[in-house]
Amino acid sequence: MGLHHLLNLRRYNHWPIAPLGLCLVGVSACIATVQPPENKPELPVRKVVLYQNGIGYFERRGEVKSGEVELRVRPDQINDVLKSLSVLDMSGGMASSVSLPVERSGDRLAAELPAQVRNAQGMHGLLAVLRGAEVEVDGQDGTLRGRVVGVESSQQLEDGKPKNIDVLTLMSDDNQLLCTPVAGIHKVIIGDRTLAVGLQQSLDISRSEGAWKPVKLMVRLAGDGTHDLILSYIHEVPIWRPAYRAWVESGKGVQLQGWAIVDNVSGEDWNEVNLTLVVGSPLSFRYNLHTPHNVQRPDLTSRLPQVADAPPEPDSGFGEAPAPAVAVSAPEEEDSWGGPGGAGPAKDSAKDSAKKGNYPPPSAKSAAYERPRAAYNRPPAPAQQAQADRSRAEEDARRDAMMRSAQALVSGKEVGALYTYEAQAPITVPDRSAALINIVSRRVQGQDVFLFREPQSGQAPFRAVLLRNDKESALEGGPITLYVDGTFAGEGFIGRIAREETAFIPYARESGFTLDMRFETKIDELRLVRVVDGRITVQGKRLQTRTVSLQSNRDKDSTAYVKLALTAGMSPLNPPKDWVKSGNDVYLPVHVAAKQKAESQLVEMTPVEFVEAGLTGQVLDAFRFYLKGQHLEDAVAGPIRELLANHEEIAAINRESQSLQEQRDILERDSQRIQGNLDSLPQGPVAAQLRAQLVHQMEASSKKLAEVAKKLVECQVKLAASQEKERVLLLSIRLK
Repeated sequence: MGLHHLLNLRRYNHWPIAPLGLCLVGVSACIATVQPPENKPELPVRKVVLYQNGIGYFERRGEVKSGEVELRVRPDQINDVLKSLSVLDMSGGMASSVSLPVERSGDRLAAELPAQVRNAQGMHGLLAVLRGAEVEVDGQDGTLRGRVVGVESSQQLEDGKPKNIDVLTLMSDDNQLLCTPVAGIHKVIIGDRTLAVGLQQSLDISRSEGAWKPVKLMVRLAGDGTHDLILSYIHEVPIWRPAYRAWVESGKGVQLQGWAIVDNVSGEDWNEVNLTLVVGSPLSFRYNLHTPHNVQRPDLTSRLPQVADAPPEPDSGFGEAPAPAVAVSAPEEEDSWGGPGGAGPAKDSAKDSAKKGNYPPPSAKSAAYERPRAAYNRPPAPAQQAQADRSRAEEDARRDAMMRSAQALVSGKEVGALYTYEAQAPITVPDRSAALINIVSRRVQGQDVFLFREPQSGQAPFRAVLLRNDKESALEGGPITLYVDGTFAGEGFIGRIAREETAFIPYARESGFTLDMRFETKIDELRLVRVVDGRITVQGKRLQTRTVSLQSNRDKDSTAYVKLALTAGMSPLNPPKDWVKSGNDVYLPVHVAAKQKAESQLVEMTPVEFVEAGLTGQVLDAFRFYLKGQHLEDAVAGPIRELLANHEEIAAINRESQSLQEQRDILERDSQRIQGNLDSLPQGPVAAQLRAQLVHQMEASSKKLAEVAKKLVECQVKLAASQEKERVLLLSIRLK
């Protein structure tokens, strides 16, 4: 350690430097004899509240018999403390003031010091700073007084060998130059107070570099006697994070545990503190209150006269001198600063933690292991039965032990829009360490299922845990470790699960299923709304049905959920009881037996309305549905019945006309065939008889064709009359 590390400069006649020889020989003794300044008492931390927006609330409490109490805060915490510090004197007194040192950045302080002070390092640098200053030096040549001239190196013979030594030169009051070796100096008294104070500031800046040096707040109390004080404040802390464990067993639901990971990086131990964890994020922000804020002022120096006016030369005329120019100052710069601000109620109760029948931690059994089927057909041997009994007893003991260890250590309650977990007993978390605190321990509904998240992609489904949260509290997002039937199954991650909300937690991929989907759309439940001037308005429901068909190749019964997107503008109609809806998506359940096929349907509905100018199939259905109603208007029902009867007559005429057209087509083809045969017969007596037969057939076919043509004309006449009647009847119906 050099001499410059042991300087203890004081004002003139009070700035001695400890003897160099003593300090170099017994440095540890010198340091040990330095007594630190007596600190005022500091209150212990009694309560800690951690939020999920990176803010912690701290409460210190204790009795103080003096009129002052000290609070030490890290520099990165001071601004939050200044804007939130609250002092309560429970003994009836009050705080009179709170004082703290003004924060000034080291760069700015250093810039305000003289350059020689800023650059002073070591003895040579120190003496360079003192050049020209009045000093008193005690060295090997005794006590010398004067002004420092400088330090120079010179050679002297020592044991016949040249050696460089540093020599200090002083100028005395009688203008004599006095020299003394620097190595022999054991005391320097500075007579220039400005230099001494500047040197102290320079050392203070060096000492305060980094964030390790705490800021001391001194709380002064009014009145004498003992004060029962509560000091509370906030500052930034790491957020607490939840992590979960879930035991799933067939037919028994889910045993859920939740743990909070709490980090203490506050700079001091939390010994036996009342710890509270808050779910939610009250608004918070940063604001610099510690650093003095200076408002920049305009510099009007340019308004001072820059050049003195010279005496004017004589003129022969008369006139006015021009007015002097006035400099315009730059606009004042604005300083601004700000800070960012800092989610959903949740609570948990420990009352369910005493319930029995909980699930054990993972065993060594593999999830993929299955006993051979033949083993179930043989009665167990006595030794095997005894082993099975011991295993069941072990499982029961593990369940009980798990429940004892998993009892929630906190109780919950609502605080406005937030929810808090309050520790039931004081908790100790050493500084720079983390702690796991159980906050959730209860049974909820749930089961092991299969999940098709992308049914159209052809990917294998996920193994997932379907977890239905209860009314007790929301579950904050975090990782979750899953055990199915006592065996580790996988890990998942949950988002925030609100009260009575259902979540799927995928943890593995699974094959063994074939998925098929069908799509169908129809319009149903048509209703007659109005009929005016032959235009019919009909309302109904458009039904869209998606059928999910699932073929299982597994040896066990399974429940699978298929994720489907709801159609925009449509709403589900009579959905399955155990379906799950999440925003614009639904999860359709399919319960399928081993090696079997099962189906499930999602039916969506949207109302429709359309206007027709004729009797379409949908209009006829609406008319028929109207006539089934209980409250009918005779003026409307009668014409509608007649209209429907006339429509049936038109349909019959159309059917008859179609049949006649088919007969006509057959007769025309026969006539063409007979005529072809006649044309192909040769002339002469041999074919005369055959020709006579074909001519007779042609005459008969022509006669039938004429009769059919006549009936077709009659049908067309009837059809035209019926269609006109339909038009008249339709115009006569008025329904509004």
